[in-house]
Amino acid sequence: MKTIIQALADEVLYPLPTGYIENVCIRRGLDGAGTFTADVVNSDQYKGALADCLHSLIQSVNFTESDKSVGALSDVQRAHIIAQANALYAAIGEPVIATGQPMVYIGG
Repeated sequence: MKTIIQALADEVLYPLPTGYIENVCIRRGLDGAGTFTADVVNSDQYKGALADCLHSLIQSVNFTESDKSVGALSDVQRAHIIAQANALYAAIGEPVIATGQPMVYIGG
């Protein structure tokens, strides 16, 4: 049987540290080592945990130098991830992620 932690890792399709997924499970009241079932996948706790994992992807650091990018998501990919996470947050009645572009201020 698949555990809840394995299911979250499989849904995200991007390697997240197991420790992070465990922390999300704890915050959401899920037993990460528990069996992944239809009841779990339909629960607000699981939907929230999945949204949190997706949200972590857009918070990751991107490095670009010359024509090489490491860990960079395109604007389209970011928008798609935000839309997925927001749909999950909205379904469980939680605030959605702001979709505005990040801003950098230089000076005063």
